[in-house]
Amino acid sequence: MVTIPTGHSPLGGSGAPRWMKCPGSVSLSQGIVEDESDFATLGQAAHKLGELCLNLNTDAWSYIGVEMGADTAGGTILVDKDMSDAVQTYLDAVRLMHPVRDLGTNTWVEKKFYCPTIHEYFYGTSDFVHLMLKERVLHVWDYKHGAGVVVDVIRNAQGMYYACGVLEDLELWDKIDLIVVHIAQPRGFHFDGPLRYWTVSIDDLLAWMEDELVPAMDKALVSRDTISGLHCRFCPARSHACPRLMEDMEEFREMATKLAEKGADALTNEQVGRLLELRVLEKIVGKAAEKTAYERMMAGQLIPGQKLAKARSNREWKDGADTALRKKFGKRAMTDPKLKSPVEIEKMPEGEKLTARWAFKPDRGLAVVSGDDNRPGVNQNVRAMFTDQTKKGKK
Repeated sequence: MVTIPTGHSPLGGSGAPRWMKCPGSVSLSQGIVEDESDFATLGQAAHKLGELCLNLNTDAWSYIGVEMGADTAGGTILVDKDMSDAVQTYLDAVRLMHPVRDLGTNTWVEKKFYCPTIHEYFYGTSDFVHLMLKERVLHVWDYKHGAGVVVDVIRNAQGMYYACGVLEDLELWDKIDLIVVHIAQPRGFHFDGPLRYWTVSIDDLLAWMEDELVPAMDKALVSRDTISGLHCRFCPARSHACPRLMEDMEEFREMATKLAEKGADALTNEQVGRLLELRVLEKIVGKAAEKTAYERMMAGQLIPGQKLAKARSNREWKDGADTALRKKFGKRAMTDPKLKSPVEIEKMPEGEKLTARWAFKPDRGLAVVSGDDNRPGVNQNVRAMFTDQTKKGKK
């Protein structure tokens, strides 16, 4: 029996969207140990809750108030309503799509794999796997608890990586025709909704693995080539003198100076696009600097022009407030009843049909967004949209 390596692979699935684009990030990140963020520990706790519920066939709400992990300050992370609702959305979707589940036979929760036959560093853990052997279909699910970074499912490198690992580990390459990759991200807004899936044929997945994935893994072991982009957000080297980011910041400074001296109209369309890209990278570098400042100031050091202060937060009611306020103000303490959100209605019987009939997305106008944004682009030939129809047919 092959022993699965412990810890995270330097070429694991979660990092594939980064190191497949920027092979040099692997060597630059070597030896860097990052402290876990509160977002990471919260995500781990949510994954633990999902695993527990799937293994015991229980619901997330039944664990509200139960400890599910520790935060970065050493305190406990308790399951609250927000975590419960998010994880339950994932559970309901899995159970609805896969009603017949037999753990270890056609269903695996937190499925670990190690595939040295593909690559020496090919190992990881898939959140949920369901095999439909008779139909020759494999379902691979990935739960995302984060809300800030929304993940696309189409050609998702992490999902495809996990699919390859499961197929190799369970020796299913010649027994499967289709793989369905699922992303469940209840707390992050995506135009396609919180539950997204994408289907890929076994031939296309195998071709991707052989032509793109494995060559990228080999290259990442020896290359120092760096390419910046949104993937820098999760790179350990982002705050450790990454040469590419240093060059980008110098370019940003030069372009910002030109903008200040001559105005935005002096920039070409290409320069405007590049400046917007650099602004995103500048925010990534700024976040890294902010993290460093926080750690040093917590250790007692002084950072000129900066100080530690209470983080902003909104007031919340204490336990027991509901009873006390109802007693004092009666119905005046309550808000008027209102409809649940379309997402909440969709979970109810026949909710999807009514939501399709009555829900809509209001038009908020257009906005400039990154080309990587999940929203569909609008036809750039906008002049035709504003043609004066009153002049039609007139000489």
